[in-house]
Amino acid sequence: MPETKIYTLSLPVPENLNNRSSDSSVSLRIHAPRYLEQPYIAHRVSEYQLEISRYSKWDSSPSDIVKTAFKDALSPLFREIRTSGYVPEGFYIIDLTLRKFERTDTENGPFAELVFDIKMLSPERKEIYKSTVSKSVKLDGRDNPDLAKALSSALSSAVEETRNSISSKLNTPL
Repeated sequence: MPETKIYTLSLPVPENLNNRSSDSSVSLRIHAPRYLEQPYIAHRVSEYQLEISRYSKWDSSPSDIVKTAFKDALSPLFREIRTSGYVPEGFYIIDLTLRKFERTDTENGPFAELVFDIKMLSPERKEIYKSTVSKSVKLDGRDNPDLAKALSSALSSAVEETRNSISSKLNTPL
């Protein structure tokens, strides 16, 4: 039986974690297909085929990895960040739908693919921000440590880009 290997992403520690620049609160909700709610590493062979590794896993599910990355990155912008389904009155809502968190092989080689849709609603439930973020990073090789490194880069970039956009919508300096 093959040995199970567990991989983790390496993300930068957000700055100003203790310096809240707002009295606003937000409910962060993550939606993902079933395969991204499990810790197994996904490899897209073609547009029509996805392989899930049995013996290579992330340290937590991709949806949890993304949730933690966003919670950490947004913490300087909000007094409180909740990740449960219940949204208290007066909270902003950020809905993030994770579409891809996987290795994809193309004619140009293997890539780490990260794709998500994000929408932010005001406490009055008016849409104030909406975007689709897609990051593709070429892998140095075809193994899972290369995938972890590339997805770390893709997620860091996507989180920073999204945090800056949300900050500007809130008129809150970072």
